Amino acid sequence: MVISAFFQRLRRFLLSEYFTDALRITLSVVLPVCVLYSLGFAQAAITVGLGALNIGLTESAGTAADKKIGMLISIPLSFLVSLVVASSWPHPVLLAVVFSVIVFTCSMFTVYGLRFSMLGISLIGLAIFSWGLKPANGLIFSLYILAGSIWYYLISYLYIKIWPLRSLKHAIGECLTATAEFLHAKAPFYDTDVPLDISYKKLLALHVRINDKQELVRNLLLRDSHAMRADNSQGQELIKITSCAIDLYDQITAIHYDYEFVRENFKVNGVLELVHKVIKVQAQELHAVSDALHTNKRLGANDRYLKDIQLLLDRLQYIIERESSTNVAMLIKLKHNIEQIDEYIKAIKTGLFNHDAQLQYAHFVSVQDLSFTQFKNNLNLKSPIFRFALRLTVACMFGFGLSYIFKLGNYSYWVLLTILVIMRPSFNITQKRNKQRLIGSVAGIVGGFGVLLLIPLVPVQLGLAILLLVGFLAFLRTNYMVAVIFITSMVVICLNIYTGQNSNIVIERVYDTILGCVIAFLGAYLFPVWESKRLGFYVKEVLESNIAYLEKLYDEVTGSPADVTAYKLSRKRVYTSLASLSGAFAGMQSEPRRSVEKERSVYRFQVLNFRLSSMITSLFSAFRLKPGMVHHASEMTQISETISTLKHSLQKMNQHLVTAGQGDNSQPSSSFSKGASEGSGDFLLLQLATEIKECSRQLV
Repeated sequence: MVISAFFQRLRRFLLSEYFTDALRITLSVVLPVCVLYSLGFAQAAITVGLGALNIGLTESAGTAADKKIGMLISIPLSFLVSLVVASSWPHPVLLAVVFSVIVFTCSMFTVYGLRFSMLGISLIGLAIFSWGLKPANGLIFSLYILAGSIWYYLISYLYIKIWPLRSLKHAIGECLTATAEFLHAKAPFYDTDVPLDISYKKLLALHVRINDKQELVRNLLLRDSHAMRADNSQGQELIKITSCAIDLYDQITAIHYDYEFVRENFKVNGVLELVHKVIKVQAQELHAVSDALHTNKRLGANDRYLKDIQLLLDRLQYIIERESSTNVAMLIKLKHNIEQIDEYIKAIKTGLFNHDAQLQYAHFVSVQDLSFTQFKNNLNLKSPIFRFALRLTVACMFGFGLSYIFKLGNYSYWVLLTILVIMRPSFNITQKRNKQRLIGSVAGIVGGFGVLLLIPLVPVQLGLAILLLVGFLAFLRTNYMVAVIFITSMVVICLNIYTGQNSNIVIERVYDTILGCVIAFLGAYLFPVWESKRLGFYVKEVLESNIAYLEKLYDEVTGSPADVTAYKLSRKRVYTSLASLSGAFAGMQSEPRRSVEKERSVYRFQVLNFRLSSMITSLFSAFRLKPGMVHHASEMTQISETISTLKHSLQKMNQHLVTAGQGDNSQPSSSFSKGASEGSGDFLLLQLATEIKECSRQLV
């Protein structure tokens, strides 16, 4: 079983876009290097390869339009940056001015989103290499960089033209995989041996991941004019699968109850074990669906899965028929949710499902503002991106100054490269990367020297170096420490070959890496952006989104149903705000001067709002299942009072943000809502809102 699971994961990795992109980038770099080197143009080979690799490292999932925009912007900027730095490196003072302007300006590209942030980092990296390689002729060096950049983009653009939906399919597959993991994480809620506290932490972490995956799918799909064309059958099918995948996650979150009540009332009749088994079976089938999408296969009916699910549902029905009347309603609802998830899984597999044509897709993609105004508006200390740009500029210039003052050697630019790859806008990510860089570098050096000792043949060493480059690129977006191990081992091997087995160069790289890590570690405390001080903003966003979601529910109950687009937009906003709060919470846990009491309050606030949004989703499903049902005045009253309670919490939070008042140190309750006597969880909205109100008071 373990061996089978390992080979399944290995197969999934080899077929993933991470690995295929790594192969493509490696071939795009190695091929011109080999050709030019064989023709006797050694300098051109290295520089053209550098130009291709530098652009390749910025590669991220995108549409053909994204590739075209990237090509039109990054190619001339790469030429300009390399020309300016390569021409000014003999003059240290001039180079310092040029270098500081490049680092600051390119760091500010982050205001335009992730793609441009990666471009900015690559341009700074190119500037560092242009200084470190010290070319004799700046213009020729820059023309070689230009040639490498153009070559890489031609290959990249050709690839996306041949396989236009490759990135989109991979993103949908990743989204389904994350959804399967989220579903699997619901199983421990029905295991009395697993504390609810631990289960909720894992669930919240997975919610952040799913939100990121869904956002990527939306951006790739809805901005791709080719996929969205009505006559593109494959694109239309992917639209339906995406819509179904997001609705599936919606259904999974709707399976939410007072789990303490559930555990207490169903611990002896076999329901807990039964539901635990159902969740694992469905999660496994969803993983199979994701794998099929990665491999461009359409899964047929899985007889074993169908048999297992039907057997489990029959057993649940048997228990329902013999259960007391007080618990029957909850069990019937639970059975319905299981059946709904099963229907979604079958629909994704077969492609036979209803598709809401009334959905206005344009509203689900944020418009990217590429104007200079966006850049200018962030030129102040209130902007986290501006603070990051200052921080990175000061750290790089400090390392630059040290290299000249103490004459750290010909390869001292490695100090700046280390600073560049470690420092990020988030304090948490910077410190995490610092540790990963140190551990990965040490492991990579040991691995590199191990290869040199065991394999003395240079051609074999070069072959291994190419494989290590593939590994570095394949893991760069998924596991940074593993990527560092691969790239460090590759550098050790290549430097040993390049310098004629001069191990001093490798030792120098070790010192440079350690120095860069120290500077990055200290630099993280310069112009910091503490997530704990921005917490009020994220809390406010969560409250506002849940209020808006509840207002859509109230419209549904009172007979004025919101259109599908408005409903799904409000749902998306809830998921996004909760993910942002979870990310901020993870960041504040690594910050100095931590407040354990505050962390407990924030965590409890997350759980309560996650439960609230899940309950709203569940009620939406119930009301839409029976559109003609008459709703009691008590239901409308409770929803209305819940909205009022949350608005009161929001008002207090707004006052806190305006006055910047300090919070009290009162201890939050260590337990979650007990659910009172309404164990079914159908109308505990007001109770949850009351607890959120109390928790908000503790936060301010």
